[in-house]
Amino acid sequence: MVRKLGWIAACLLLPASAGVLHARDDVPRPAEVVVLSTLHRMHAEVSGYAFERLGEVIRQLHPDVLCLEVRADRLAARAPEATKQEYPKVIYPLLARRHIVALALEPSEPEYGAIVRPYARAQAAFQASGSAAVAALEAYSDATYAALKTHWRDAATVNGATTDTMLRAKHAFQQAAIGDAEREGWERWNRHFLGVIEQAAAAHPGQRIVVTVGVEHAYWLREHLAGAPSIRLRDTAALLAPALMRPD
Repeated sequence: MVRKLGWIAACLLLPASAGVLHARDDVPRPAEVVVLSTLHRMHAEVSGYAFERLGEVIRQLHPDVLCLEVRADRLAARAPEATKQEYPKVIYPLLARRHIVALALEPSEPEYGAIVRPYARAQAAFQASGSAAVAALEAYSDATYAALKTHWRDAATVNGATTDTMLRAKHAFQQAAIGDAEREGWERWNRHFLGVIEQAAAAHPGQRIVVTVGVEHAYWLREHLAGAPSIRLRDTAALLAPALMRPD
């Protein structure tokens, strides 16, 4: 509010000839955000969205900024990743060849541990409980991914509404089974990602920010970025339609 009133006061001090300036002339264009789902190790299992194709997609999206699902220390070290193999295989080599601003989505310590430890404890306690819900959740998760792998023909289907709907349902079931600690940990983790993206958008108005996250995070981020100030959220699946892909 103070900033807005200051802008109004400054306008009142302008000479009359300056009154032709349009009120929106000083408003920067919003950053354009594309949430791009990745499959971690599963890129090796989905031929239409293999590691090589992921690299092509990122290049064809022409990002000015990449927000990456790693910690800042691991990004700086270009560290190996056992699960998130898209980083050493695809994204780090891309950063070496192109001038793209790269930002870490994951929190550093001590925030990293403060979020992860209670989340991990809740999951371990659930597994140790031996309840029928443990086997039910495992079966549900396996069936969800088996179905999705038949649906994932290309990058667009991985990033489409059907995938988001199925993984939203998976997390609703998972949170109901494990309890509040699961729900709170998932929310805190994704909200940290959201904060990084919003800061990136404020720092890079009018530029394209591509957010690479594991496929299970994408539905949450798209829902919370839709309608956010200073952000123009793009429909990733529509952008990845072959007719709309710009040449590399």
